[in-house]
Amino acid sequence: MGFIAEVRLVHDELPLVPTIQNHPDASLRHEYEAAGDGRRIQFVSAFGDAGARLVEAMRDDPTVSNPTRIAAFGQRTIYRLTVETDLEIIPYRCAEDDLFIFAVTSDGRGWTARIHLPDRDALAAIRRWYRDRGVSFRVTQLYDSAVSDDGTYFLTEEQREILLLAYESGYFDVPRGITQDDLAEQLDVTDSAVSQKLRRAIATLIAATVETDRTADTFV
Repeated sequence: MGFIAEVRLVHDELPLVPTIQNHPDASLRHEYEAAGDGRRIQFVSAFGDAGARLVEAMRDDPTVSNPTRIAAFGQRTIYRLTVETDLEIIPYRCAEDDLFIFAVTSDGRGWTARIHLPDRDALAAIRRWYRDRGVSFRVTQLYDSAVSDDGTYFLTEEQREILLLAYESGYFDVPRGITQDDLAEQLDVTDSAVSQKLRRAIATLIAATVETDRTADTFV
């Protein structure tokens, strides 16, 4: 049992986030981190042919130092870096809370982590841990691991797309950054269709992620 969540983590002082934001086309994967001699050492893989430009960005990145090329395999290059920030991409407490990390990859703005969690309490706890440190923690996908671990989501792809468009366009902001009519125009559907799709998507998300015996404070 449990849940699998894809979570976006963004903060200017997370390791390598300045590099990611300066080179949003770069594809990085966090491999692992080790501690020793008072230092935190991080290993990351870079995919593609960014080469010298990426290394230069790492050297200018205040969150890391001493980027060293360890090995290269085709389009993959492995680097070792010294972490120069107190923030952690994956905190050590994940192991204590039985969280399993499938992968952590760059997404142009920060890091996206795919995590298995034993229950919603674990999700609420890790969310609080990041937010207490000022790290933006946004769940972009959530599904029941008892069904599958390969992407059987509560939301349909259409529902996910309309919610993401509405969210990223400022529809849920106060005041709103986009109207329902504007969303309908972007999606080339009627205003009524947008209203129905949004209501169904939100209802599906709430039904799948909020238990009836919990209050909203559980996830704050």
